[in-house]
Amino acid sequence: MELVKKLGIGGGVLFFLGITFGWMGFPALLKSQIKKAIALKKNSEMREMWSQFPLPLDFKIYLFNVTNPKEIAQGEKPIVKEVGPFFYDEYKEKVDLVDREEDDSLEYSLKATWFFNPSRSNGLTGEEELVLPHLLILAMVVTTMREKPAAIGILNKAVDSIFKKPDSVFVKVKAREILFDGLPVDCSVKDFAGSAVCSILKSEGKDLMNDGNDHYRFAIFGAKNGTVMPERLRVLRGIKNYKDVGRVLEFDNKPALTIWTEDHCNEFNGTDSTIFPPLMTKEDDIVSFSPDICRSLGARFSHETKVKGVNTFHYTADLGDMSTNPREKCFCPAPDNCLSKNLFDLTKCVGAPLIASLPHFYLADEKYIREVDGLHPNQELHDISMDFEPMTATPISAHKRLQFNIQLKPVEKFKLMKNFPEVLFPLFWVEEGILLDDQFVKKVKVVFTAISVVGFLKWMMVLGGIGLGGTAAGMHFKRKNSENKLDITKVTPQSDSRKDSSNNEKKWQTMNISTIQAATVPASLDRY
Repeated sequence: MELVKKLGIGGGVLFFLGITFGWMGFPALLKSQIKKAIALKKNSEMREMWSQFPLPLDFKIYLFNVTNPKEIAQGEKPIVKEVGPFFYDEYKEKVDLVDREEDDSLEYSLKATWFFNPSRSNGLTGEEELVLPHLLILAMVVTTMREKPAAIGILNKAVDSIFKKPDSVFVKVKAREILFDGLPVDCSVKDFAGSAVCSILKSEGKDLMNDGNDHYRFAIFGAKNGTVMPERLRVLRGIKNYKDVGRVLEFDNKPALTIWTEDHCNEFNGTDSTIFPPLMTKEDDIVSFSPDICRSLGARFSHETKVKGVNTFHYTADLGDMSTNPREKCFCPAPDNCLSKNLFDLTKCVGAPLIASLPHFYLADEKYIREVDGLHPNQELHDISMDFEPMTATPISAHKRLQFNIQLKPVEKFKLMKNFPEVLFPLFWVEEGILLDDQFVKKVKVVFTAISVVGFLKWMMVLGGIGLGGTAAGMHFKRKNSENKLDITKVTPQSDSRKDSSNNEKKWQTMNISTIQAATVPASLDRY
């Protein structure tokens, strides 16, 4: 085979491979591998990381220290000062996993464990004494006024009995006590009011920890620490369809919730918030179901970002607006009592009269911020945001933030709150988040290293193919021109000495004669 043909064929093959593999074959192969890798198969790396992530989540708690408790009791505006973060390493583990091959699903229970991390708590130790509302007393008062206002007198006597005649609903406690260790609750009392209230607390109080001999302790997170959540979740594994990975099918053995007034509010939309389908686009919302607030939330694409050298999509979320959005009316506490934007009543969900908001009432109505001194909403510090690598749906950075509040107002027949102001009182807020460390970010970058290498190779192949093809074409045309060109040869005859009879020397004159090789002489030359 001639060199020209070899170069031409080689260039064509390189160009074809560069196009088909670089732009079609490799992307299809990469997507196929990502789809397979995201599935929650038994013994797969993804399954192991999903069920027991080796890194702790960042769990930060901020408490609102009350600086004027006596003035509040007299009806004045509350003044609070944020104290935090109290930083905890949070380990989440999925336990008692059961696979269901028939519908490609997986059932599990969730276990959360918190460990205090003083090195990241900005000097806080948990021993700080703060003035905070006694959450259990406030919850009992608000619940009684909402459901059985006629029983407020009995509750007044029960509080004196169980909590030893407190002189205020505000208590001076150490941070660790209100968060995890617990405040004392004496249910060994014998009076009718105290026994009746304790009976309800023991049957319905999820946050009570048994301290022995009919004594209990109440803390915000203490009863949940290191325990398995009783309600089980069932999600799709994504083996049959990668888009379904992590999608919630059941919670507490039910295909939907039953606490809201319309079906669409009771539906489980999205994943369990710990895994998301890959190959995300800017049009896709990040939707997940949160058992903590008994509803699904969607995060929307905001803009492109770059975190730890990885190109990411930035998503933000909020709590919606049940007062104006018809689709969210079913979250209203009552049909004629809808909260304004970015407030969400948790009473039906958690069994306590708490109202959720973003920290410092960020994005809520300004009136709530004006009702309390010491609040300073800030987007960077207080929004819900996530940065996802879109191809693998890996959350490089995430911040889920939520504030818990309680609606206070004067209670004429409860002496400790007789003159209270009407205010949505901030209690505390939490941030659960993660910033992937370099080890895991490197695993994500491996994909892009492969993409970069293939990108380099595909262009090398395409350009190499074009170069070889161009070289072959150039050689071909050069040869063609060479074949069509007349070959002119100059011939000069040798000189010959001839002598005549008179011995006079004659010299030939030099002549230039053109001969045309390998060609027929045209007849027209006879004329010359």
